[in-house]
Amino acid sequence: MRKRTNPVIPGDTRDRTGSAGILRRAAAEINRRFAGLSKEVLAIFDGIRYYNLNDARVMYGLTPEELSAVSQALATALDRWLAEGQQTAHRFWWAPFDAEASQLGTAQSVANLTGLSEVYAASRALQQVIYSEPYRSRVAVAQIKSYDQWKSLSESVRSELSQTIGRAVVDGQGPKAVRREIMARLDVGKSRAMLYAQTDITETLRQARVAEAEYAAEQLGIRSGLLWTSALIPTTRPHHASRNGKVYTPQEVRDFYATGGERYRCHCGVTECLLDEAGKPILSDALKAQMKGEFAAWKKAQEQSS
Repeated sequence: MRKRTNPVIPGDTRDRTGSAGILRRAAAEINRRFAGLSKEVLAIFDGIRYYNLNDARVMYGLTPEELSAVSQALATALDRWLAEGQQTAHRFWWAPFDAEASQLGTAQSVANLTGLSEVYAASRALQQVIYSEPYRSRVAVAQIKSYDQWKSLSESVRSELSQTIGRAVVDGQGPKAVRREIMARLDVGKSRAMLYAQTDITETLRQARVAEAEYAAEQLGIRSGLLWTSALIPTTRPHHASRNGKVYTPQEVRDFYATGGERYRCHCGVTECLLDEAGKPILSDALKAQMKGEFAAWKKAQEQSS
């Protein structure tokens, strides 16, 4: 007999994917990289000659060729810190975060399905999954997508910084004001980096769980769905929160995240649950009441704060 009926879901409604630890380490690494990048970019700017004309204006001693060299130096710095920074000799610095998120999501699925289904427990183990070709391919695809994203961010920030310095040269803007604008541009870039990091990690984890649920259904004949566990935090979108406790197919989960920017800033999770012969979720009344109560409490808190 099965050891339990209810799936294992994260007890913390603020961290439904269980990825808080990965996100903290990712944020620390992004902060470290942007701190190093900021020092290098300011050093590049400080190397530009300028002459005081009056209290408000200066003249920068830059030829068009030297301005082009500054732009190239910015590109080199951004590539070093964001787009081509290596963790080891041949590994992109962000790749381990994708790998860890995928492995965590897979481990959650394996543990959950093992406790729900004797068929699964007898047929599947975590080591077997993570050494399989489909798993390795998913991780590789996630890492390629991430590399493209970080490269795009690097190019975008370089363009903004080049424009900032170019305008300063033309307008004769004072160095202190330009330094402030440079730091503001870098802060915007770091915010975009943090947004992407959170989106990528939680999305990669969810995709691992969806893939394992599909394997259990298609290869082992286990009737299952994906129980939505909403991240009930102040920034959660109402239509995300209202899905708490509802069950969807893997394709429905994919379709939801494929449209309208739903994947951005989303901390919601999905958890495999068994279905009966009629296709209805096998969940205890206590769990259903718990998840309904979680949403009601979140909704009341939102109304009180508005």
